[in-house]
Amino acid sequence: MNLFRGSAYSNLLSVAERAPLSIAKTHSLLVPLLQGWRVPLQEFNADELNRALGRVDPARCTLAYAQIAIDCVVLCRTSEHAELAAQAVRRLAGEGQLQQFLEYPAMLQRLADALGRIGEPGLACSLLADVAESLIAQMAADRISTEQDAEQRLGRNSGVRLTPVHIECARQCVLARSLALHQRVASQVLSVALDGLGSLVGGQRGRAFMEYNYYAGMVFAALGEADAALRAWQRVFALPARHVSAISIAAYKRRALLHVARHGTKPKLPPFFASAHARTIEGHAAAYVALVDVCCPAGVASLAPAVAKVTEMRNVLQNDENAGLARHLLHELPAHYIRRCGSVYASLHVERLAELIGFSTHPLAATRGREAVDVVGALVRYIRDMNDPGVALDESAMGVVVRFMPVRATVSALPNSALLGGGGAGAERQWMEAVQMKVAEATALRGRLEELDRHLALTKEYAVGSRDKTLSNSA
Repeated sequence: MNLFRGSAYSNLLSVAERAPLSIAKTHSLLVPLLQGWRVPLQEFNADELNRALGRVDPARCTLAYAQIAIDCVVLCRTSEHAELAAQAVRRLAGEGQLQQFLEYPAMLQRLADALGRIGEPGLACSLLADVAESLIAQMAADRISTEQDAEQRLGRNSGVRLTPVHIECARQCVLARSLALHQRVASQVLSVALDGLGSLVGGQRGRAFMEYNYYAGMVFAALGEADAALRAWQRVFALPARHVSAISIAAYKRRALLHVARHGTKPKLPPFFASAHARTIEGHAAAYVALVDVCCPAGVASLAPAVAKVTEMRNVLQNDENAGLARHLLHELPAHYIRRCGSVYASLHVERLAELIGFSTHPLAATRGREAVDVVGALVRYIRDMNDPGVALDESAMGVVVRFMPVRATVSALPNSALLGGGGAGAERQWMEAVQMKVAEATALRGRLEELDRHLALTKEYAVGSRDKTLSNSA
């Protein structure tokens, strides 16, 4: 007798509730049903969906429960519908078992797609973050690894692999524009190192990896974490590709703006990146390449050309949704121009510095309506806000003087530091701190190389190649 006769989910429930069957046997019956699945309801039926969800144990039959939860998401049209769908997804996140997704990885893609089309980025991001955090915790604890995944490892040894839920969570986070969600996703999802691409991502794994890092960079940039954003956008170019992707072009544009804002230098693509691809990307981002060239002159220069170029590119920046990064670039640019003056001058009157860098052309010193802005005063306030130990203000009755102090950025800069002042004790302290910093960096790099060596020795390709080489030498 069929206990589920009359239910739209009768076939699914009859398999899910076969208690005598093992989980493996249950999955062998479930997967054929799920592969050709069509939503059995024409519209959202809360009673029917509630009954179906109540019949399935998400811990024992995660795939069946996930499919019913996905149907809730697909069919929901009102806030009441969305509430029931959210409850189902949260229960899936709390009680579902990752091992069962390995039987049918497409279910994760199906879940991510459904939540991505829900129409409420904030809700979608929150639910996707619930699922992603649960997946990460289970992967980190179980360190699930198949033979196929061993070939896709990235060497971080965390056990966490990329899934469609990670990618959609990052994308919805960008769309949600919520500081709280940005902070949650950045710390709980995006900051977790990936161990591999894994078999949970279908289709083009390279594209999935690029998308994930592209959106991750946007989340970090929105939080003001420039270094993390630059690292994420750098990873977009980490995998070899036959063709140039629109993702890599968009990442190049954003990375160019943020790199100049952060470091004041021209960004470079990784040295292993194909030169033909690099030329193609630069061709599609020609305006950004020109902007970088203008913003990174050699030696002391005026801000006027850079400000004019950004103004000229206003429409391009808005169309690419990079106007916010361009404003950030303009705000940070004077700091780099001021520091460049320190490579030529030991000190300057602030009026002379404003003249050298053309600060009067910058938006911070531009006229506001009919009110003229005090250019010198604006520059003094800007230098104070820089809070740079290498740039000091000396105010006296003779006026305001900008003094360029020695910095600890590199060991190579230290010999001149001793000549510029601070005494022997100060110079010696700077030497010690810089050397200790370099030793710590070298130790960290050595540990990373040893980790990569161990990972390489365990890969199938290396083992086969080493065996063939040993046999040929012994012959």
